Amino acid sequence: MRTEVLTYMRGLALGTFNVSDEIPRNESAEPLYMKNPKTMYVDVAQFEDNPLINTLGGLSIHAKTTSLSVYFSVDAKNLPNNYDALVSSLLDARDLNTTEGFNDRSAEVSTSIEADMLVTEVTLSYTKLR
Repeated sequence: MRTEVLTYMRGLALGTFNVSDEIPRNESAEPLYMKNPKTMYVDVAQFEDNPLINTLGGLSIHAKTTSLSVYFSVDAKNLPNNYDALVSSLLDARDLNTTEGFNDRSAEVSTSIEADMLVTEVTLSYTKLR
């Protein structure tokens, strides 16, 4: 899914934003998205497999959720003109891979202020019953 999200992001009208292939690791005790404002980083996929239904006959149905987070920072005092449109477009990435048979797709945005920077995290989650 990470590759699909990166490809989708590169197809957006990014304006002054960039997309990096790197994961949002720490470099010199500081996250890359803080060192490189307006550069978006996609974390590696996180997986969660939860049982929904277990039967006495051994049949079980699980919900497998794949989650990805996109991180970027901007100057909190001067938000770029396309900030809201970009976040909205990132939320639309929940609709990727409609042929994969996902039963649920969700997207969530959280923000925080760190050292005069507005850090935005967009979490995309895709759930499939199996």
